[in-house]
Amino acid sequence: MPDKGGLQLLPETRKKIDIKIPGENRMLYIGSGALVLILALYSALWAYQSSLEGDIAAADGQLMTLEQQRNKKTEQQLTTLAKQVDLTSTIVKDHVYWSTALSRIEAAVQPSVQFKSFSAVLGDDTFRIRALADNYVTIAKQMAAFSADEAIKDITLDGVSSLTSGKLDFSVRVSFDRSKFLVETP
Repeated sequence: MPDKGGLQLLPETRKKIDIKIPGENRMLYIGSGALVLILALYSALWAYQSSLEGDIAAADGQLMTLEQQRNKKTEQQLTTLAKQVDLTSTIVKDHVYWSTALSRIEAAVQPSVQFKSFSAVLGDDTFRIRALADNYVTIAKQMAAFSADEAIKDITLDGVSSLTSGKLDFSVRVSFDRSKFLVETP
């Protein structure tokens, strides 16, 4: 206020004193550096995103090309064939073992026993026999012959009835150990 309304109250010889405070611009420099770092990071991430989007677009193009080259009818036929081959190989593989098991059953059957029906359930590890016998002793011998096999776990006599012909009709359920019963004998 050296000059106010034409009057000069202070002499003009006054010198301006500047006071410098160390570090007064430090926050400005830190803020500017952080802003530059953020902008550089943002631009790097944007470039990376753009390259990833380009890679995705290229992969989509390749996928579309491959999809157009597929023959879906042939693929379906090949899938069906693969399932059939698996099923057939399982049947052939198990056939050998069931042949061995049936041979074991045949060896245990008493000469005077006649089979009326035979059924086996691999999932239950059982087979059922309905047969005819001459007398109760033959039925007992038949059950003893089955129980003599180490692969047989349990034998259940489901029922016995006499027929007018004098023979006995009986049903047997036999449980076996699959690991011992369905093995190939040397």
